[in-house]
Amino acid sequence: MRSSLYEPLHRLLLRTVFGVAGVVLLFCTGPSPGHAQSTEDNSGEYTMTLRDVSLETALQRLVAHTGIDLAYSTALVEGRRVYCQRRDAPVEALLRCLLTGTGVDYLRTASGSYLLVESPETPPATGRIAGTVVDAATGEPLPSANVLLADAESGTATNDAGQFTVAPVRTGLHRLVVTYVGYTRAVDSVRVPPNGRDTIRVALTRDVLETTPIVIDGLQQRLPSAGLGAATVDAAALRQPSGQGTPEVLRQVGRRVGVSVNRPLAEVHVQGGNSGEHVTLLDGVPVRKPVSVGRLLSAFSPQALERITVHKAGFGASHGSYTAGVLGASHDLSRSTARYATATADPVSVNGRVDTEWGSADGRSGHAMGAGRTSVWDLHRAASLHTLLNARTTLDRPLTPTWTDAPLPEASAPLSQSQAPRVQFSDVHGAVQQSISPFEQVSVSGYHGRTRLSTDVATVVADGADRTRFLLSENHYDWTNTALQGRYEWMASSRVTGSAQVWGSRHDAHTFYGFRDSTRRTSPDASPPSFAPRAGAHATEGNSVAEWGGRFAMDASLSSSTRLRAAVSPQRLRGEFRVRNRYLGVLSHETAAWQIGSYVEAETTPGLHLTATAGARLTYVPAQHGVYAEPRLSLRYDRADTPLGDLAVRLAGGLYRQYVMQSELSSTGPTSVVPSVQFWLPLDRSVAPPRAYHTAGSLLLTPMPGWTARLETYHKWQPRTLHVDYAGLVHSPSDGAPLPRRSLDDQSAFMASGQGRSYGVAFHLQRDGERVSAQASAAWSRTTRRYPGRFDGRSVPAPWSQPVRLTTDLDVSLVDGFEAHAHWQGTWDRPWALRRAYYDYLARTEDPQDFAPYDLSRPGDQVLAPFSRVDLGLTAKTTLRSLTAEARLNLVNVFDRHNTFDWSLAPAGSRSAPVRRTLPGRRVSLLLELHY
Repeated sequence: MRSSLYEPLHRLLLRTVFGVAGVVLLFCTGPSPGHAQSTEDNSGEYTMTLRDVSLETALQRLVAHTGIDLAYSTALVEGRRVYCQRRDAPVEALLRCLLTGTGVDYLRTASGSYLLVESPETPPATGRIAGTVVDAATGEPLPSANVLLADAESGTATNDAGQFTVAPVRTGLHRLVVTYVGYTRAVDSVRVPPNGRDTIRVALTRDVLETTPIVIDGLQQRLPSAGLGAATVDAAALRQPSGQGTPEVLRQVGRRVGVSVNRPLAEVHVQGGNSGEHVTLLDGVPVRKPVSVGRLLSAFSPQALERITVHKAGFGASHGSYTAGVLGASHDLSRSTARYATATADPVSVNGRVDTEWGSADGRSGHAMGAGRTSVWDLHRAASLHTLLNARTTLDRPLTPTWTDAPLPEASAPLSQSQAPRVQFSDVHGAVQQSISPFEQVSVSGYHGRTRLSTDVATVVADGADRTRFLLSENHYDWTNTALQGRYEWMASSRVTGSAQVWGSRHDAHTFYGFRDSTRRTSPDASPPSFAPRAGAHATEGNSVAEWGGRFAMDASLSSSTRLRAAVSPQRLRGEFRVRNRYLGVLSHETAAWQIGSYVEAETTPGLHLTATAGARLTYVPAQHGVYAEPRLSLRYDRADTPLGDLAVRLAGGLYRQYVMQSELSSTGPTSVVPSVQFWLPLDRSVAPPRAYHTAGSLLLTPMPGWTARLETYHKWQPRTLHVDYAGLVHSPSDGAPLPRRSLDDQSAFMASGQGRSYGVAFHLQRDGERVSAQASAAWSRTTRRYPGRFDGRSVPAPWSQPVRLTTDLDVSLVDGFEAHAHWQGTWDRPWALRRAYYDYLARTEDPQDFAPYDLSRPGDQVLAPFSRVDLGLTAKTTLRSLTAEARLNLVNVFDRHNTFDWSLAPAGSRSAPVRRTLPGRRVSLLLELHY
């Protein structure tokens, strides 16, 4: 890899050599004269090709081969360059070609001689410079990099693909300076031909130290405040293993400030929002269920992704319409090696990836990537995952009576279980990018994921002195995700870029739960009898959502201080769900709808270190016969060298609506492996879209190189939320009676509106050094919801709340090739300690005294014990020629804490006692990775 100093020198040397060698004059005459042509007869025809040749040299060669009488001043032609190509042209045409764009003209005297003179009325010859700015290590394009022509006092910024154009630029040699926050500045030379362009690729090298922001007047800059209000996880972090021993991209996202994951689930919550109040986009395509294995693992192969960015409270109009936030994931096409392959193996899965790239003589190039992941359950059953699945399927006594023929004995009676979980999951990713020209490129990407999870559970209950009772259950959970997109991006001019995208996605999920209470037996034989699951009591849930659409966007730099972005995105959605359970009966609903979303966003830098961004989204919803507006505004302040250090501040807010709702229904099975099932639907005419008002503030302080401190605060007021109307749907199960069937035409028949509020503050401190990197964060938040017809109309803490959270991370480079890692997280005051089904079903159908001393109408009073876990890791890496091997040994939950994730209840006399379900204890995992 060439250094940033070597590359410009190398480029300049090559251009010098080619400039000298480019003095190629191929003169082909008809009847070649035997002596210099007379100035009276210039009827010969000549062919000439000149590229980047000095005007003086070109004139001398012209005189030598044509014999014309030519007079000029050396000072007149000094420093001027010639670009000329003519075939079978007379002398005067050749002379005009030589002088084009040089600012020199000629006069012909009466004697036939030629005299060169200054051409004052000729405008200076111009051309343009085009190029791409990339990361020198990864080849990843760098958006919003500053590009300056130092001697021309002009410049621009790169677009999202790292491309730039500067025009018009005077012909000749120019000094190009490229800067980007966190990278070393690059200086290169370019030579612009008349009415032509010079194309350049600039590779920037990362700077490990925090640097003072570079302020260049007249340029669009990526200031430090531009990164506030968002959290980004790069490819290296996404590939780090989680507590299950396998990399999980969403759990890595959950380590960022303002983002949380409620264990054992892998679902993300953004600053107090429910998991359905944000969207996950993969290359701009919505993926409605980015989790697998009963929502225990992430759904994406970590080898396939370049980064995930979480846009938090106060996000801009360009990011979409959701009430909590947006998760944007992108496929990784940044590997710069022409041929690349990698494979990893861990206790849960194997991952692989292959890359290839190509190029042509005309400068067109392309890159393709394929990645995949599959489970290894049939070969190796990871102890941690097996333990967790067994804990999830422990028999729940309060939920059992609606499924059994007779009540269970007291909790003191012996009870044993045998579980047989089966896990299969896989996902495949592919992406191709092809440049059509330096100003155009096309990309196509796709993703398909599938999960099959099943558990067979046999619970043996001692029912009397010599009788054994079997409770048998079978649970199946299947889902698939598919996403596909194609995008065309172009640079219309030096100030305008555009993109057009078409996309489609589909999600299908099906859940089945069957339960059988066997006949009583006199034999203590523990072998469970076989049974037909669908012949008896069973529950099913199904959901599918299909959507497709387009997106047409434009980005224009109106001036050096003003930028305008706009887009329109029509989409078609169709969703349906089917539910059958003991408390709801049989429900079904389907909806299909069009939506046309659009936004306009303007960014301006008025001075005084301020940047203002104002925008609005307009969404036409035909089902509502109206257009909904969402105005948004952000103000940013960047100031270097304050008494406290470099300072960046962001204040943002606006109105946020949501037009695709995600809801969930709690599972009713006493041994269900999936706690709830989710479904997605576009809104119909009977319900208004949920809305939220955001205000957010962020502060970034760099007191010294390598140190950063970040403070975030937010407030979200949601005057309208949508929830499943448990109060209107739940009924007491009737023994032997057929389940009632209802086809719900309108969403208002099963959804009701509530209210919510969330606010919080977080502090993050980070130190990046050459060998030691450390970070710590502390977050406090409060999230409340008012559910329709429930909890006596009170606002209660949200089920996913994590009011107090502390995290620390430490990475130490021991010696070359060896690194040590440590991570700790603690969480306090998690409410809704009991299983969700207790609050959703049993609170409405059972006698409250059956659960004493626990009051199901006050879920905030049931609080889980604090969560605390310390993980240690050691990474070893070695390279042999083209092969790199990496191994990571992890000791998870060093202190063997059995952290509780929820409670069941069991009768203990006249009261109920909690039965805690816990996460796995201490465990060791090994991850192996090979790169070629």
